[in-house]
Parts: sequence; C-alpha cells; structure tokens
Amino acid sequence: AEAEAPKSTWEPVLYKIVRRPRNENSAAVEASGAATKAKNIALFLASPFIGLAYVAAMPFVAAGMLAYFAGKAVFARFPLVKHLSMMVAAPFIGLAMIVVAPIVGAGALGYYGTKALIKK
Repeated sequence: AEAEAPKSTWEPVLYKIVRRPRNENSAAVEASGAATKAKNIALFLASPFIGLAYVAAMPFVAAGMLAYFAGKAVFARFPLVKHLSMMVAAPFIGLAMIVVAPIVGAGALGYYGTKALIKK
C-alpha cells in the first residue's frame, strides 16, 4: 500500500491570499482575450514602422541634444547671449502658443465633455 503524499502547509495560506474573481468580472476577463490578441497582432505588424520612425528621428534628436548642451554651455559663460536669444525667440514662441492653444483647448473640452456625458 502506497502512502498518500502529505499536503503542504502553505496551501491554506495560498487560498486565503488569492481571491477568485467575481462572476460579473469573469465575463470581462474572457472578452478582453480577443481584444488583447488583436492588439498584439497590430503591434507585431506595426513594430517595423515604429522602429523605422525611431531610426529616422535619431539624427534630429541628436542634433537637438547637441544644440541644448551647447546652448547651456554658452548661456553659462555669456549671460547676455541668453537674454538676447530669449528676446529673439519670444515672438515665435508666442505665435506657436496662439496656433496650438485653441487646438489643445478644443481637445480638452471634448475630453472632459465626453467624460461628463459618460458618467450620466
């Protein structure tokens, strides 16, 4: 007669810690499986283009970093250059804000409006 293997001492503790999902949540978990597979397939197909975008953007990022650090060094050495460059850049920054602010505002209005309608 073979002896039955003793139950481990951690099983009751494990059952107390791990909570089973409620019945209404289990349908949502099962439904998200198909969406997750579709998302993974889409990411798999898009990944070469995402990598290509990173490679294409790399020289511009490097040039931006070089300009940032060079500007930081020049501004630390010559404080007058900082004020002159800010004076030259101010109109362009203002123009960019005038162009972008209405778009950002419309997006925020749509987002919070939709969020408020969904709550009702």
